[in-house]
Amino acid sequence: MRYIRVKHAVSKVKVTKAFCIATLAAFLAFPIAGVGGTLGTYYGVYLNGQLIGSCATKVEARKAYLSARQLKNQEGMALLDVDVTIGPIEAYDRELLTKGELENVIYEKLDNYKVDDVKQLAYTLKVNDYTVTLASKEEVVALLEKAQASYDADGKFQVALTTDEERESNSMKVVVNPLDDAADRVAATETMSATLAVEGEAANITSEQMAVNDGVVGVDFNKTIQVSETYVTADAITDADTALAEITKENEEEEIYEVKSGDCLSTIATNHGMTTDELLAMNEGMTVDSNILIGDEIVVTVPESEISVVVSEQKTYEEEYDGEVQYQDDENSYIGTNTTIQEGVPGQRTVTAIISYENGVETGREIIHEEIIKEAVPKIVKRGTKALPTYIMPISNGRRTSGFGQRWGRLHKGIDWACPVGTTVRASRGGRVVSAGWNGSYGYSILIDHGDGVRTRYAHLSKVLVSSGEYVDQGEKIGLSGNTGRSTGPHLHFEIIINGTPVNPDKYL
Repeated sequence: MRYIRVKHAVSKVKVTKAFCIATLAAFLAFPIAGVGGTLGTYYGVYLNGQLIGSCATKVEARKAYLSARQLKNQEGMALLDVDVTIGPIEAYDRELLTKGELENVIYEKLDNYKVDDVKQLAYTLKVNDYTVTLASKEEVVALLEKAQASYDADGKFQVALTTDEERESNSMKVVVNPLDDAADRVAATETMSATLAVEGEAANITSEQMAVNDGVVGVDFNKTIQVSETYVTADAITDADTALAEITKENEEEEIYEVKSGDCLSTIATNHGMTTDELLAMNEGMTVDSNILIGDEIVVTVPESEISVVVSEQKTYEEEYDGEVQYQDDENSYIGTNTTIQEGVPGQRTVTAIISYENGVETGREIIHEEIIKEAVPKIVKRGTKALPTYIMPISNGRRTSGFGQRWGRLHKGIDWACPVGTTVRASRGGRVVSAGWNGSYGYSILIDHGDGVRTRYAHLSKVLVSSGEYVDQGEKIGLSGNTGRSTGPHLHFEIIINGTPVNPDKYL
């Protein structure tokens, strides 16, 4: 620091004591200006303990650092290994900087403390457990537009990102909005549907009026999609084409299949792209010789992509339809003996339906309007109600674990079959349900009266599918096996009771 040496001319004028004291006070009150700085306290900015520069005030020093850091962030978010402190220093041998000058010095020095690659603003798309990061919001929207383009061939719906009010400020949700005439069609369809729901036939809306609004009335994604801002390095960003391939790729997912008429294990496996061995491996207790009945539930695999496009289409068309079958009970015929006394004749009608598709596969059809052109003639069937004197196994699969007789010092009143929870349980004979629900140590159980002094009991169920007073046919699905009540593991307990006394089911099955 340089000092200005002040020389005073010798005056012959007498200097008074008071004048000297005043001059000294003024000298002490005001620092002597120098070329390099001023005498007093400055505030220095230290990066990892190294003094970078100083300002006249602590506020200016802090603002200089924050401004330099913000400029650096605008170039791309970077991780810095730096400890920043601001403290007072003596200014005798340090040059004083302006806020702008200190800001420039700090900005240049910050590069010395980078420990990571530059990070940039990007957008992460999350669908359940799947995530992918793209470079911009535009790429996210373009990705979703391509995913739904195959199912919106006319381009009547558009993907958009909106702020998700229920989440953080940097989180967005995906919406699909109709455009132009599609919006008018959707609004008209909603209005007509609401009118029909309230007024029914009194609405007097014709099929021709409904058909005017035929077309796609809704496009959406079947899973919740969340988009959020993030800062990542370049290698964490996926290009749009790769992301599209990943998000639309079909993976194998487990699903429950309900057995239908004509099914067998091999056809079920083939229809789901599996081998019979693969099907058996997924269904505990099932073998190649297992009998399956209509309504049985079997675990299969189905292809499913990370994201699926759901489309709703209104369609008006003519079709044949069958009238509801009418039954006449015949107490002189056994259960399962059905005799047709009048054949049905299909009718003709015009219907308007909302058809749902998932990735192009129909998943549902709801008729919202119909006009009968020709009434259907119903089929009339005489149905036997007399109880059959035979019994069938209540489950198709299961491993016998306990029979009828003495067990642990008391009578075991039935037969136990170990089976996975959820195995279909069927009525061994047709009859009237006496009780259905919780029954102490039996857990959830069903008791059926067969009308000739015989009752059957099905215990430890996980779910009851019939109600007290209901009539069930032999082989009808009545519940699902479980592990409720006093039970040592998942199984079905089955009893046959004749005139109030339990008997050995082995003699009757």
